Amino acid sequence: MKAIALSIMVVVGLVAVRPVRADDTAGYQMYRVRQGDTLDLIAAEFYGDRNHAIFIMAENRITHPRKLVPGERLKIPVTREITTAPNDSFDTLAAQYLGNKLRGTFLANFNHMAPEDSLPAGTTLTIPFHVMHQAQANETLAQIAAAYTGDSKNADLLRRYNFLDKDAIEKGETIVVPIHFVAVKATKLPPIDADSKQRREHQRAAQLKATAALPLAYAAWREGDFIKVKRLLFDLEQDDRDFLTAKTATDVGVLLASAYVAYDDQLLAVAAFKHVLERNPQLALDPYRYSPKVLDAFRKAHDKRDQP
Repeated sequence: MKAIALSIMVVVGLVAVRPVRADDTAGYQMYRVRQGDTLDLIAAEFYGDRNHAIFIMAENRITHPRKLVPGERLKIPVTREITTAPNDSFDTLAAQYLGNKLRGTFLANFNHMAPEDSLPAGTTLTIPFHVMHQAQANETLAQIAAAYTGDSKNADLLRRYNFLDKDAIEKGETIVVPIHFVAVKATKLPPIDADSKQRREHQRAAQLKATAALPLAYAAWREGDFIKVKRLLFDLEQDDRDFLTAKTATDVGVLLASAYVAYDDQLLAVAAFKHVLERNPQLALDPYRYSPKVLDAFRKAHDKRDQP
């Protein structure tokens, strides 16, 4: 632990380790110190790496390594897993968990996804925890990045994450440092709540059902059995579309809308296409593959979507 503190002071010079919590949404678990515990041992227990003790120090405003007292209670900052609900997006989740919807791009990147990706309900995402650093002197973002991430090149991430147009902050200024590369051990994670578990199970079941139904529906379409197409896909489109991947929801919705068109049910076709566009706004239909009536229903769905 002493080596950690010394390395931080050497690397960052003026950067003092006196951060405070960004907000209660950053996430932590309470821990009661046991006989023989040290900060680096607790870090190893939770994170699998003694070198991450700095974040426990930051969370508890411990400025220098010290002995821990048995029975003492510490906040252990942790990343969290959340389960998406219908209509969640990276922007709405960033507003809720990262403090600003403009951080939706970062939340997507932290989870190795693209910001424009549609999020099926039941998707598991990792939420990084935050450290809020308050400058004790004029400090560069490179110094701060080196202190908390071990790499001064992450200064650009800090600049963009905090919407700054400068590469340094003055004494007394604060910035948020996202710790997205540290995860709590699975054995230390709290059990997921009942609603989240239900959404995860719903997503798995819906995707399995769609995987089984789509080949049969395509076969029925080729045979002109549009009633069978509707029977196979109606429940998926009505009850499960929010839980399907964007591609699967698109395949289901387009085929079902085409079946409605075959029965001259333009209203239901437009409604089905509108649902598709909610999950896949960039969708375009190939005019060589679809009939004029299907394309007309698709165009009307586009028009309805664009109406205020």
